[in-house]
Amino acid sequence: MSGRRIGVTGPHGFIAGHLIERLGREPNVEVVTADRATFADPRLLREFVTGCDAIVHLAGVNRGVDEEVQRANHELADQLAEAIEATGAKPHLLYSSSTQRSRGNVYGDAKQYGESRFTELAVSHDVPVTVLVIPNVYGPGCKPFYNSVVATFCHQLAHGETPQVLTDRRVEFVGVRELIEFIWRHVSDRPYNPRIMWVPAGAQLGVSELLAKLVRFRDDFLQRHVVPDLAHPLDASLYATFLSYVDLDRHRHRPQVHADDRGSLYEIIKLANGGQVFFSTTKPGVTRGDHYHTRKVEWFCVLKGEAVIRLRRVGQREMREFHVSGESPEFISIPVFHTHHIENIGDGELLTMFWCNEIFSADDPDTFFEKVA
Repeated sequence: MSGRRIGVTGPHGFIAGHLIERLGREPNVEVVTADRATFADPRLLREFVTGCDAIVHLAGVNRGVDEEVQRANHELADQLAEAIEATGAKPHLLYSSSTQRSRGNVYGDAKQYGESRFTELAVSHDVPVTVLVIPNVYGPGCKPFYNSVVATFCHQLAHGETPQVLTDRRVEFVGVRELIEFIWRHVSDRPYNPRIMWVPAGAQLGVSELLAKLVRFRDDFLQRHVVPDLAHPLDASLYATFLSYVDLDRHRHRPQVHADDRGSLYEIIKLANGGQVFFSTTKPGVTRGDHYHTRKVEWFCVLKGEAVIRLRRVGQREMREFHVSGESPEFISIPVFHTHHIENIGDGELLTMFWCNEIFSADDPDTFFEKVA
């Protein structure tokens, strides 16, 4: 898609902000916006719709007195439709509806009105229209205590508050990034007839199930300083969202440094399902290690300096040596039941990074002393 002019209404809203950011990364897309001032002036609104290849209508009122929610959303739909009718513009109009459209509440009824108004526009003025039925959206920047239980829970947990589950129902969720990509894939369509597209939900969760996940993320991040298992896309998305609500001052993590006459050692990253990474400094002539593991696997990588890594299988005499250097980085993996050590044979400080497939536990270290040589 090249040379496209895409209009976005409600540019200061959560979804619109993410959409504008995404469109801004496309070199051949011009983004124009319509805010409250635009809708308040029919001339400005007509100028907005003129020349747009597509318009994503995201402006709306979600909360407030019932009469105000109804009136505001009806007016927005009418004003946009009337501007398109008056100018003869034929942009692809993508209207953000909601899965609440059929639940009988004021907000859902207002969305139904918008669907009907734009369907009439499509039929009477040959305007391509797509109604997007969107589930509960979450993501960074979503306003808490407004329209997203994810945003509210994340904000509360990140600020030491205790969330309450008032109604434990199952909710369909979609991450804002997935929603934006869905819109991007379809914004250039030109549907011949008005159509309804259901935005796929990324997941369906009970509210208490959602809260349990977020509580675990909070504890892992703020207390245990462990990266949780993020193999499932939903967990990765929710975790990234939670972190966006944590004050930046709390994104600084200071590991415990274990220092002695050999140098220092400390943990860098601990992974709930991937072990941990740690780092050491070693003074010239010093040897670290002389132990083996029965289940733990390690990888060593010298980042700076010169060293020799020696391994010997327990119960055997043959010893292997690997000369390693920060000038030519390489990883040496340590098999189980192989006693091993690393010796700094250079003139300066040795900097080494280690990975182990499990997080260290003082109660069960799986580390047994035995000299390599």
